[in-house]
Amino acid sequence: MSTTSNAALVGAATTTMISLVGSLADNKGALGRRYGEWAVSAPTIESAVAAAAMAQDELGHARSTYPVLAKLGVAREDEGLAAGHPLAVLDRPLPDWASVIAANLVIDGVLTTFVATARDSSIEPLAQRARKILQEEGAHRVHAEAWLRRICATGGADRALLLRRIDEMWGQAARWPGPPDHPGYAAAVAEGMVSEGPDAVRGRVREWLAAQLRAEDAAAGLADPADWAGWDEATRR
Repeated sequence: MSTTSNAALVGAATTTMISLVGSLADNKGALGRRYGEWAVSAPTIESAVAAAAMAQDELGHARSTYPVLAKLGVAREDEGLAAGHPLAVLDRPLPDWASVIAANLVIDGVLTTFVATARDSSIEPLAQRARKILQEEGAHRVHAEAWLRRICATGGADRALLLRRIDEMWGQAARWPGPPDHPGYAAAVAEGMVSEGPDAVRGRVREWLAAQLRAEDAAAGLADPADWAGWDEATRR
């Protein structure tokens, strides 16, 4: 490969990673705020404590991820953790506990799966933060799975609402990694910045969620996004 071609590949990869890392931090910060809003109104004392702990984790993940942008050549002004462009569903408070659990399952699931692809990233600060985030996200996954089982066992309107919220969250979160053939993402994989592309991220989350739902004799629509015409790499939505 010529020097010019290699520079173009690295440039495309870097542009995509700037978008991914910045959006990861934006969504982590938004998740932290949304979880925190339920720390005083969750259905049980234990779940309120868990919501507060997850909020603290997510805000910490956001705060530690933004500095990675400097390694990618982005001078970010400190606008606080409320800045940026998270997924639309996180722009406003989550309306019910089912939405909190669906966000924990679906949005946190997609973000964490992406983070797992960066644990050996050639961007060393990202790799370091990815490994730390993954250590803390294990408890979030246990929380999500336990509440999925609990709500599905309750049945009735509670179960139906959770499944509807999962569908709604998937419709947005599945678009976050981007189109399957995105050249910048392919370049990032080729450069070792991440280990897998968008389809692999979606596929891993889908496989895990589908297995959890099957165990409760339930299902949700977890199809790949079909229309990418309006997708924007800057906001990843």
